[in-house]
Amino acid sequence: MEGVAPPLELLLAVKRSLEKGQTAKQGILNYLKRCEGEFPTTVSKWMALLHQGKETQTLISGISSQHRQVLLQLLERGMRGEAIYNVLLTLEEEIMEACHEELTNKLARLPFILLVPLLLFQFPAFLMLLFGPLLQNFFHSLGGG
Repeated sequence: MEGVAPPLELLLAVKRSLEKGQTAKQGILNYLKRCEGEFPTTVSKWMALLHQGKETQTLISGISSQHRQVLLQLLERGMRGEAIYNVLLTLEEEIMEACHEELTNKLARLPFILLVPLLLFQFPAFLMLLFGPLLQNFFHSLGGG
């Protein structure tokens, strides 16, 4: 799933695992086997803290994204044996909406970003076409023409 947001990818892996009758932990482990990057590293540290019985709240609070924090807190509840499937479905919808909103914002800014090459490359070329003959006549008249 190239290009999918990392928290959504984790959520889908856990959801798929729960739908197969497996545990949330197995879904997390499947996600960690498949994915690489910053978020899977954070998830593996979080899993290690859970296995050691240490407090995970400091690691979770260090994550900048609110959706990632909520997902890890929810998965922690699932690892303790609570039923999380319905909450997982709700969180999936919220993350999907956030992804669509982010894409919409980036697409709205795209025309303005694409004006930069126009200004940097095409506008100077237009000026050369416009002022080229004028400068040629000017230099010709200075040369004693």
